Amino acid sequence: MTTTSIECVTLDVADAIVLLLGVADIGASKRFYTGQGLTVSKNIPGTYAEFAAGEGPVKLALYKRRALAKDAGVAPEGTGSHRLTIGPSASDFTDPDGFAWETVPPSDVLY
Repeated sequence: MTTTSIECVTLDVADAIVLLLGVADIGASKRFYTGQGLTVSKNIPGTYAEFAAGEGPVKLALYKRRALAKDAGVAPEGTGSHRLTIGPSASDFTDPDGFAWETVPPSDVLY
């Protein structure tokens, strides 16, 4: 008789959230977001950049738009919204790829 031991690991989902944006120019977008105060934690030049989560649970990452579209099985031009609402710690801005980021009062944030 064989006995198998399985270790159970509990992962808080909030520890694993990465918001991955498909962008036209990784370098330009990385410069833009570092200019907004984000710190690069992982970088593959011209291909991928990830920013430190800071105090919140969400990490922002950038990936080439065409590669991300191919992985997702969608057209690289996209048809969806270019508007994001994450939380109340920054002022409104629009990034180089046209993503409009806006702040939301804490009372309007869904948890």
